[in-house]
Amino acid sequence: MNPTLAAIPGSLIRALNAQKRPGDIDLGLGEPLLRPDVAWFEAATEWVREFGCPYSANAGMLELRTKLATHFAYPGLDRPENVCVTVGSQEALYLAIKALCDPATDEVLIVSPCYPAYPKLCQLEGVAHREVLLDPERGFEPDADRVLAAIGPQTRLVLLASPANPTGRVWPRAELEKLAAGLGEVAVLVDEVYRELDYSDQAPFSIATVHPHTFVANSLSKSHALTGLRLGWLMGPAEPMQAVVKAHQFVNTAASTFSQRVALAALDAPSHRAHYMAQRARLLQLLDAAGLAYVAPDGAFYCMLRIGGDSVKAAFALLEQERVVTIPGVAFGAEGWLRISWVAPEEALAEGIGRIARFLQC
Repeated sequence: MNPTLAAIPGSLIRALNAQKRPGDIDLGLGEPLLRPDVAWFEAATEWVREFGCPYSANAGMLELRTKLATHFAYPGLDRPENVCVTVGSQEALYLAIKALCDPATDEVLIVSPCYPAYPKLCQLEGVAHREVLLDPERGFEPDADRVLAAIGPQTRLVLLASPANPTGRVWPRAELEKLAAGLGEVAVLVDEVYRELDYSDQAPFSIATVHPHTFVANSLSKSHALTGLRLGWLMGPAEPMQAVVKAHQFVNTAASTFSQRVALAALDAPSHRAHYMAQRARLLQLLDAAGLAYVAPDGAFYCMLRIGGDSVKAAFALLEQERVVTIPGVAFGAEGWLRISWVAPEEALAEGIGRIARFLQC
């Protein structure tokens, strides 16, 4: 077996989820419970009925890449050659690291707390990585100065997410502009899979707007309840995107033609932001009533609860004693915290938070 792969630990999130019993309250996995619009699939089926289901171009259907490029209209990333359609956003992240980083000389600086796949993808490619932890005493507030201070001579790529999993924090425009101003030639890989689930009053702002060396990973998985569609994309400057497409071609040939047709229909539909906005308001009421210490999420559908102790021990004890699935903060680089996902129905969410409060007060 490949020793590099063998040395990478499995998913703690999946390990906890595997221990879930019937009747347990799941506040763990970030899986939308809403249903997508069947009309998107019907439109794709009609296309297949007429044209069959052939391979697309390696980079994806020209129609979809053009639509994505014009939909987001990031400066310098607004042409189809700036887009590679991928098998979910996680492949997009992997391809960016693979194509941009030389394992012999480069490192990736990861802004944490972070999605656990980020460091593991670096390990998989043999690329050195470090993490810069946002200040937990300030609620993991985005901090450009903190990130810029952590950049070293070998840093090739800064990897961040906005809105972030697990914290739900959104990088404000002023911090992204400050970060861009200090990066120079250092590239940014930004995970924007929760971009449409930003609950601020202003339109989401991307660092791609102000930093020319930006690569954007995204999908419709969370915003449109299409996690099983396995359809994402990477956007970036045209020249390095040629290397991205080359790697994608070897790994997957092309993304699913049917999934691409579904995405073309779904892109015209509104996201589920309104639903999650209402759910967020209820979440904050429940947390305040329970007296729990937490970081109020600006986006996504996660929330960090402060427990101050061993998060793995706490998560497994919660599952065993209170039958509530939560995720240890250490899985994201934030010991002393638990992450909850608040996509559950309101009744289950209220019961789950009540049980967590009871457990922590014992």
